[in-house]
Amino acid sequence: MLTDKRVIKTRAGIKTALMQLTLEKEIGKITISNLTEKAQINRSTFYLHYSSVADVTDDIEKEISARISSCINNFNYDDIYGSTCAMFTNLTNVLNENVTMKNYILNSTSSDYILGRIKEILVDKTMTAVLAQYPKHKKQDFAYTFTFLSAGIIDTYIKWAHSEDNEITLEELIKTVSALIEKTLIK
Repeated sequence: MLTDKRVIKTRAGIKTALMQLTLEKEIGKITISNLTEKAQINRSTFYLHYSSVADVTDDIEKEISARISSCINNFNYDDIYGSTCAMFTNLTNVLNENVTMKNYILNSTSSDYILGRIKEILVDKTMTAVLAQYPKHKKQDFAYTFTFLSAGIIDTYIKWAHSEDNEITLEELIKTVSALIEKTLIK
């Protein structure tokens, strides 16, 4: 189904406005009036596309989840370094493509929820990959390990992304994280 370019542009403008507003105030305090003013549209235009601020948030989170999911799609247990490299490189590229989305994920008042969702996606993708290689195991055999690893991976990446001077390169970060993952998984 093709969508009118005006619809795409308007919806993108509304989502961008909301992501920008979350840098200024909590999501629960953002009103439709705030949103329409920031997006430079009227209320009736807003209601043609969304019924509430929560609907816009849901749309943003679906988009981010799809993008992040594609970044960490193919974790390969046999190539931890390569998988980590691909994941961090793809994640960096996705964040650098859209600065507003990057700021929303890394700096907004709503970032805790979306970062939690990213960690869930990482746990799911890595467990699926490992279970495909070790079908005799069950998800619960790996649940705590991958929850621990995903939190560490994402939080380490976020700390690196927030660093003003990036004391280490992305390549050095990947080597360090890969070594830690390998030690955790192999033991």
